[in-house]
Amino acid sequence: MGVSKMEEILRKLVEAPSVSGFEEDISKLLKKELEPFVDEVKSDRIGNVIARKGSGSPKIMIAAHMDEIGLIVKYINKKGFVIFDKIGGWDERILPTKKVLIHGSKGPVLGVIGYKPVHLQESDEQKKPVKLKEMFIDIGASSEDDVKKAGVGIGDFITNHGTLEKLGKSRVTGHAFDNRMGCLSMIEIAKGLKKFKGTLYLVGTVKEEIGLIGVRGSSFSVNPDVMLAVDTTIAGDMPGLTEEEAPLKLGDGPSLEIKDGMGVVHPRVKKWVTETAKRGKIKIQLEVMSGGATDASIVPTVREGIPAGAITIPVRYIHAPVEVADMRDVKNCVKLYVKLVESAHQYF
Repeated sequence: MGVSKMEEILRKLVEAPSVSGFEEDISKLLKKELEPFVDEVKSDRIGNVIARKGSGSPKIMIAAHMDEIGLIVKYINKKGFVIFDKIGGWDERILPTKKVLIHGSKGPVLGVIGYKPVHLQESDEQKKPVKLKEMFIDIGASSEDDVKKAGVGIGDFITNHGTLEKLGKSRVTGHAFDNRMGCLSMIEIAKGLKKFKGTLYLVGTVKEEIGLIGVRGSSFSVNPDVMLAVDTTIAGDMPGLTEEEAPLKLGDGPSLEIKDGMGVVHPRVKKWVTETAKRGKIKIQLEVMSGGATDASIVPTVREGIPAGAITIPVRYIHAPVEVADMRDVKNCVKLYVKLVESAHQYF
């Protein structure tokens, strides 16, 4: 089964470490991939990547956060085990026995997350999830000095170990799809756009997973007429979930977020997206979420207020090292975004 050009780029994006606050590697890669297809690309002081294509009005901003959830070295004990803390929204129950990479001063160091063996646990311990404070990372060291010689120190960030893999005909699995899928989409949008009225800003934002931080400054400086976030969302087509809880399905197209945990889509943005999708015969899904947020959630509070919304790609097992997505949804997401940029002058 062949690998498409889009999947090749996605693989590079997945393998570029980019924990919140440590986005340098993904920033360099995103710039490299965008540069041939835009008029200008730069980084701002906080690390956001800002690419511009076109000129004049309206000004359209599409943002995808570059960061992923991860871990960080908190302490190294005398026996050579690494104690760690979380960065971003982890489900701690999935951490034990994971393979990880610690990004130290001498390059990535492979480690495994260990905990007390089940054979030695009391019966009440076996009934409870392992707590973060009970876990540690084993890099094969015998002492604190061994760990330091490997280049591992306090404050080093830690990522999932793994790469992109095909899963069936049109699906892929890997880590950090939240939000490498958004970064991939921006690259493909830049490629697909030829002629349009106005200025498009494609922005890779930092620190979304720890408080929607990067988009605040970038949207202030760009000051667009409208902003869209391209991100991922929860696909609920799996055992244990009902359609009422999570109605989105893989392969049924991108989703327009009507509501999330912080607000609702701007009415003009909703009209723009739904009408454009209908004209382009692009199937989209609609989502009303009780929790969660994207970069678009905070942008309406910037300056005097910027109309915003999010069009997202459904992903199963989000924030896990084995996320699953359908590349057909990515392609339709890109197709929709291209048509949105081309029609933006009719709405803004």
